[in-house]
Amino acid sequence: MNEQEKFWAGKFGDDYINRSSQKTLINNNFKMFNNILKREKKNIRSLIEFGPNIGNNIFALRKIITKLKTITAVEINKKACKKLSQNFKGIDIINKSIVKFRPNKKYDLVLLKGVLIHLNPRDLKRTYKVLFESSKKYILIAEYYSPYPIDVKYRGHKKKLFKRDFAGELLSKFKKLKLVKYGFVYKKDKYPQDDLTWFLLSKN
Repeated sequence: MNEQEKFWAGKFGDDYINRSSQKTLINNNFKMFNNILKREKKNIRSLIEFGPNIGNNIFALRKIITKLKTITAVEINKKACKKLSQNFKGIDIINKSIVKFRPNKKYDLVLLKGVLIHLNPRDLKRTYKVLFESSKKYILIAEYYSPYPIDVKYRGHKKKLFKRDFAGELLSKFKKLKLVKYGFVYKKDKYPQDDLTWFLLSKN
């Protein structure tokens, strides 16, 4: 494991579970995802989420996508995986880093929310390949955006948060990907997110 993987697999990742255990987060996610996927949800029957933590996004998406049958969660933190198994029945939970994951099937929707920003930038090339190879129809990413790569201190820790144009890099790398829509959710919105910029990409 590299420095960033150890950080999220260890105590900091354990503590993050408690910060994620809020009903308001699920409600806010419902509003955001429902807005993003209102046209596409009828075409989605399978989902893979990388870095789901305890499953707040999955809770919301299960309410939105009524035809969702297959769910896979790839999570690096063992305690979060245990919580996932308690929260959900019938989903495939894989305790592994996204960088080490090797997809053996494709999903209608590939989701990452607040994950790419925490990866070592040297791992992005491999990660982008995983996302592309896992996708059958859509890739949805919701991250902090910057037009150029920057390293930001995260809760007092250096080298743990990196902003850049993740969607732009994906579009440049894979010509079969197309931008469907994008948007921003302000932290002072009625249903806030942490100033997230989201991008929905389709795979031709």
